[in-house]
Amino acid sequence: MEQKIQRNIVWFFSLLLLTSFLGFYPTYLVKAPTFEGFKTAHHFHGLMALLWILLLIVQPLLIRLKKNELHKQVGKLSYVIMPLLIISLFYVAKASYEAALIAKGRETALAGMTNGIPDMIYLGFFFSMAMIYRKQVSIHMRFMACTGFMMLGPGLGRMMVVAFGLPVSIVIVTIVSLTALLPLTWLIFDIKNKKPLFPLISYMVITIMVIITGSSGLDPWWQSLAGWFSETFF
Repeated sequence: MEQKIQRNIVWFFSLLLLTSFLGFYPTYLVKAPTFEGFKTAHHFHGLMALLWILLLIVQPLLIRLKKNELHKQVGKLSYVIMPLLIISLFYVAKASYEAALIAKGRETALAGMTNGIPDMIYLGFFFSMAMIYRKQVSIHMRFMACTGFMMLGPGLGRMMVVAFGLPVSIVIVTIVSLTALLPLTWLIFDIKNKKPLFPLISYMVITIMVIITGSSGLDPWWQSLAGWFSETFF
C-alpha cells in the first residue's frame, strides 16, 4: 500500500497544478502581457510556486518509472527552488502590506500579514524535515506532500470565488476543511498501518495554528508581533 501511495501521489500534485491554473488564470494570467496592478514580487512568486509544483509532480513520477538516480539529481534543485519560494513569499507579503497600508490603514495592513509571513515558517519547516529525513522514504514523502497541501488553498480559493461566485467566508471554511481532511485521512491510514505519524501530525498541528493566527489579525498580540516584523524587515 505504501508503494501504491508513492506511485499515485503524482495525481494529487497534478490536480494541484490544474487547480492553481484554473484559480490564477482569471485573476492573474489573463492580464498578460501587461499584468497591470501586479509587481515583480508577484511574478517571482508565481514562477517559484510553479517550479515547486512541477518538482512535486516530476519526483514521484521518476520513482514510478524507477529512475531513482535521476530522482536524486533532480531533487537537488529543491535546495534552490524552496528557499527562493520562501523569499518570494516575503516580498509578496511586503507588497501586500504596503498596498494595504495606503488603502486601508496600518491596523488592517498588519492583520493581513496573517496570510503570507507564517507560510514562510511552515513551508520552511516541512522542507527542512523532508531534507533531514530524505533517506527515510516514508517520512520524506509525507513532508514533501505537506508542502503540496499548503499550496492547495490559494488556487482553489480563487477558483471557487471567480468560477462559482461563492462568498469568501464559505471559501475559507471549505479550503480549511479540505486541506485538513486530506492529510487527516492519510493520518488515519498511517495509524492503522503503523506508519510514521510525525509528518502528518505536524501538519495537523500547523493547520490549527493557521486557523488561530488567521482569526487573530486584529488581536493585540498579533498587531504587536506583526508591527515589530514590519518595522524590522519591511
